Amino acid sequence: MHANSGYKIKINSTHRLWGEQMKKKMDYFRQVYKYDNEAKAYIIEASLDDYAEILNGWDPSPVRWRDIEPEFKVFLEECAHDIPLKYPLEIFLYLPESVKNEKKERLTQEAIKNNFEFLSHLASKELRQRNKRSIVYVGMAFIFLSAAYTLQDTGISENVLMSILLEGIFIGGWVFLWEAFSLVFIYNQEVRRNLKEMRRFAKARITFKYEKV
Repeated sequence: MHANSGYKIKINSTHRLWGEQMKKKMDYFRQVYKYDNEAKAYIIEASLDDYAEILNGWDPSPVRWRDIEPEFKVFLEECAHDIPLKYPLEIFLYLPESVKNEKKERLTQEAIKNNFEFLSHLASKELRQRNKRSIVYVGMAFIFLSAAYTLQDTGISENVLMSILLEGIFIGGWVFLWEAFSLVFIYNQEVRRNLKEMRRFAKARITFKYEKV
C-alpha cells in the first residue's frame, strides 16, 4: 500500500514538472510572439514599407497568382518554425497609412494564400510519390528475399559462383527493404512537417494594419 502511494506521488511529481516546463515554454513563445486568446493562435508580425515587399516583383503573373518574395517567405517560415504545429497562425502586416490600397490589400491576401495552397499541393504530391516508391521497394524486397531463401533451400549455395549470386540477391533484398524503411520513417518526416506547415499558413488569417509615419 505504501509502495503504491509512493508511486503515485512520483508520477504526479513528474506530471507537475512536465506541466511547469510546458508553461515556461508557452510563456517564452508569448514573449516573442503575440497570442490571440480568442482565436487561440500565435501572431507573426512584419513591418513593411510597401506591398511590393511581399510579392515577387519579377513574377509576370497577375498579382493574386504571384510568388511570395523569397526573403519575406523565409522570414515567415523561420518564425513559424519556432511555433509548435498544433497552434494556428495569424499574420499581421504593418504598412504606412500613406500606401493604403484596398485592392492591393485584397489581392496580396489572395496571393499569399494561393502560394501556400499551391505549396501544400506540391508537398502532398511529393509525399504520395514517396509512399508509392516505398511500396515498390517493399515489393522488390519481398521478391528478392523470397527468391534468395528459395534458392538457398535448393542447396545451390554449394557452388561458389552461385553462392556469390545468392549473396547478392540477399543484399539486394535488404537494400530495398532499408530504402522503404528510410523513406517512410526518416525522409518522409520532413515532407510531412512541411506539408503541415504549408497548410497552416494557407489557413492563417492575414491582417493589414496601417500606421502614421
